[in-house]
Amino acid sequence: MDQLPELVPFLLEPKSEIKLLALQHLLGVSDNQEARDILKPTQIINNCIRLITDSNHVVVRHALTILINLCQDTDMLNEIVKKNIVPRLVDGTTDTKNKMSEIFAMLLSNVTHTKEGCLSLMQCGKELEAFFIMKLVQVLTMDSNQEDYLKSTKNNWIVNIILNVTQIQEGRKIVLDRENQIFKEILPLIRHENVIKRRGILGIIRNCCYSEQHHDYLISPEIDILTKLCIPIRGNDKLDDDDMVGLHIDLHNSSLPIGNERDQDRECRKMVVESLIFLTGTKKGRVSMRTAKIYPILRNLFNFETEEELRDNVEKVVELIIRDEEGDPTPEEIEQMNKRQKLEDEDAQFETDEI
Repeated sequence: MDQLPELVPFLLEPKSEIKLLALQHLLGVSDNQEARDILKPTQIINNCIRLITDSNHVVVRHALTILINLCQDTDMLNEIVKKNIVPRLVDGTTDTKNKMSEIFAMLLSNVTHTKEGCLSLMQCGKELEAFFIMKLVQVLTMDSNQEDYLKSTKNNWIVNIILNVTQIQEGRKIVLDRENQIFKEILPLIRHENVIKRRGILGIIRNCCYSEQHHDYLISPEIDILTKLCIPIRGNDKLDDDDMVGLHIDLHNSSLPIGNERDQDRECRKMVVESLIFLTGTKKGRVSMRTAKIYPILRNLFNFETEEELRDNVEKVVELIIRDEEGDPTPEEIEQMNKRQKLEDEDAQFETDEI
């Protein structure tokens, strides 16, 4: 193990055979923390980054995989982020002819596990602001006119990258920008057959619903987020005629596809309800929920759920939308609103969700 640093210079060896032998050995130990600690003082990060543009595809694959493994160490991840690697990773991810685009995307997902990585991707306040994220969205949605668009398992990592960036204010602002149309373009993926994509899209929606300053846009007819969120939890329950008065046509009994089922994934349903909870944070959100007549959908979801946590969260939404809006908020509500505003203004501690 102590001899590992001696292998690092061989990564720049002109002869591919020698370079590959060094890569293979380092790859085998790069997921070991003891090995990473020994390699920290070396040039392994710089050398591997140089190799991701190598003409030998095996060399590129090994170099990328080593970098992905090194990202498990916080110090090395931060060092990778500082190397201005994002543009190269975006190019590799969005090159439709690149057979290793998924590995490039995987490393980019790791890089955006840090706020600095997200900011580098978003290019906030710079000439290329939103350029990289829009390139990623273009690849994600390029087959939207194809019949298998909502079945394909391609580009799952791109969804995870967008999920990461929506955890910071700057990311949510760009994703929810009306001119960029990013949010609107990825929204149909909420119906995707692949649970990984559905979790990712619902995570993005939940993060965006947290931003109260964007509730007007989310609730607007252009997005109609309430209807979109109700679709995964609608199920095949037959609603009475009275229940359907005022309810969006897409949620009526006659609009449901044959065999329609409520999303079977607990995490997806959980994120739908969490999104609705965030939307109740503004009066306009609560009023819109009443106007949209989504109570029957929530009632049936409550009866469907068996876990106490999920039932409690559904009940929270129901309580907030059926209460009288007259009068001032309670002291507890004022305290909660102040806490939320502080988080919105100062940015919450950056964490990432895996899909």
